[in-house]
Amino acid sequence: MHDKNNPANVDFETIAAHEAGHVVLAHYYGRKVYGAYLQTQPVSYCARGERSHVRFALTPHIQDIHLDLDKLEQHWPLAVRETLVTTCIRLAGPLAQSMYQQTPYRDMDGGQDYHDALCDLLRLECLRLSLPKPQSLDTSYKHKNILDMLAEDIIDLLSATLYVDYLQRVAEGLLAKQELSAHQINGILKAMPRHQWHSQSAFGLKSYN
Repeated sequence: MHDKNNPANVDFETIAAHEAGHVVLAHYYGRKVYGAYLQTQPVSYCARGERSHVRFALTPHIQDIHLDLDKLEQHWPLAVRETLVTTCIRLAGPLAQSMYQQTPYRDMDGGQDYHDALCDLLRLECLRLSLPKPQSLDTSYKHKNILDMLAEDIIDLLSATLYVDYLQRVAEGLLAKQELSAHQINGILKAMPRHQWHSQSAFGLKSYN
């Protein structure tokens, strides 16, 4: 796959579909989306100098771990769950793009998004190893097929007619305006059903279906 951030190689609709995937899944999980930007000029020629991107709130609960080790049993499941949510949001861009291009997601080059997703999981593992009795803590995020497992669940969700419609709305907004604010995104996605957690346990791979 060509670099999604190089407008000479990828059409704007493809880039918009990619960024819409990040936006919709972040909103679905209740993460604050601060804005989305569609770069329509080569970065080297643009005064703003930014690539297409989505800014969303990163993983919560991580900072709480070392501050209150007495509540590690409460904080760790949340850290695992929310790190996996962040991973899903990262993956949602290339997965939405694969849907738009009608290409199997395993054939997609996820580029920076895949790299960032793996880094999030690695940081969680480093955190676990720094804690007392790390062997007693949940390591479900280390499953050898974790990215494929999450990807299949994300595809199931985003390919539902309801969410395809919201992906299209966000992508069309980006194409029309180039940049969407948090307020505009909230307006587009206001009626979209969002995930409801039924417990404070660790992330369940099928929990949002």
